[in-house]
Order: sequence, then C-alpha cells, then structure tokens
Amino acid sequence: MEERIITAEQLAQAQRFGDFVPVYKVDASTIVKTGDSVRLAEAEAMKLVHQKTTIPVPKVYNAYIDTATGHARIVMEFVQGDVLADVWDKFNGDQKQEVLAQLRGFLSQLREMKGSLIGSVDGTACEDQLFSDEPGAYGPYQDEAAFNEGIVAALKNTQTSGWVDTVSNMVLALKGHEIVMTHGDLCPRNVLVQGTRVTAILDWEMAGYYPAYWEYVKALYRPAWESSWIKDQAIDKILDSYPLELAVLLHANSIGAW
Repeated sequence: MEERIITAEQLAQAQRFGDFVPVYKVDASTIVKTGDSVRLAEAEAMKLVHQKTTIPVPKVYNAYIDTATGHARIVMEFVQGDVLADVWDKFNGDQKQEVLAQLRGFLSQLREMKGSLIGSVDGTACEDQLFSDEPGAYGPYQDEAAFNEGIVAALKNTQTSGWVDTVSNMVLALKGHEIVMTHGDLCPRNVLVQGTRVTAILDWEMAGYYPAYWEYVKALYRPAWESSWIKDQAIDKILDSYPLELAVLLHANSIGAW
C-alpha cells in the first residue's frame, strides 16, 4: 500500500467527488488527488503535519508524478466523516464550541512549527495561486520584507495608479510577524467531523510557511459572508485576529492581483 500506483483504468472507474474537484475515490479506503493543479508539495505538507502534530490528516500512501500525464498523484487514506459545512447549522451552541475548541487546539499546534523561508514546505515556490497561474512565478522568499516585495510586484504587474502605490506602501509596512506553518485554506468545507469530533483537516495544497497573520487573512479572503460560520465569528474563535493585516490585504485583493 505504501507504494501504490493508480492506473489510468482505476482512475477512469473511480468516483469523482465533484466536477471541479481533482479527488477520486478509488476504493473503500483509498482516494487519489491528481490533476494539473496538484503539486507534490501538498503531500509533503501532510506528512510533515502528521509527524509533528496530532492534527488529523489523511495518511499519505504514495505521491509521485504520473509519467503518462505529467500530473502529480497523491494516494491517500479515505477518512470517514461529514463535511463540517454540511452540518454546522445543525449544531447547537455547545456543539459548535466543541468543534471550535478542537480546531483552535489543532491550529495552535500548527503555529508552533516555525519556518525560515516563506513558501511551500518543499521550498520550491510561494503560493502559486496567490499571485500567478504559473507555478513558481513568485517565491520562495527569504523573509517577510521580501514576501511583501513579492506582493507589491504582483500588484504593480496588474495595474499602475496612485491607489496601487498607496496599497503597496501599506503592504510594505507589514512587519514583525513570526513565520509559521499555515494551512492556507481553513474553512468548513475542508474539515470532516463525526458528530462533534474533528476527524480530518483536508486540502493542504495551499500549505506552507507564512507570516503569522496569513492563516487568518486567507480564511477571510473570500468566504461565504452570509453563512452562519462567518456570522458566528468562527475564525476569530479559532485563530488570533489580525484585523489590520486583513484590511490591507483585502485592499490588495480589490486591485485584482490575487
């Protein structure tokens, strides 16, 4: 099982989790994530988190490049559970607090993992989908100042104006944050539960070492603002809040660079 290879025939017969979801259920205990947007760095992040924390993540059985397609394939454990987004509204206040307490504990463990370079755990690139459709177009970065310069470069490649210059100066003023391990897409669709017990945190494709505010900002980058998850202020109960950094990077987002 540790070196399992998924054939084209197996993939064709597998159950896909959604039209735009690159995840397939191969059998009762195995799923594979594969496609042109999938990177092996995701598997490295999951293995690292599994080794260093008690955060529940699917066990990675194998990760490799398929020679026929050139796509990364991550073969991993299928974890039973309900998607938190589907059951959150069914929980009462105490049940919601049980889930949030677990998530806060897990994210606290993640933030104990410190980094030096800013970018994905394999050090090959910063978060591709933040700045560019081309993998490795930006990053990795040596420190927070260089990371800020990367954001500014993305802004100024999008457009030039006085507003872009103003927001760029805001970004350059961000400093003094620890570099910590970050999931990068913390939301209820990426959490599995059985009852109120968290059984898995999924989708580590955005994971890497980033400034301490990054998890909070990304969790509020483009949420369903009218959902009860947001109205319950769930993110502020899981993570330390960074309202200034959020405001600055939402301004950056409005320019269209990310």
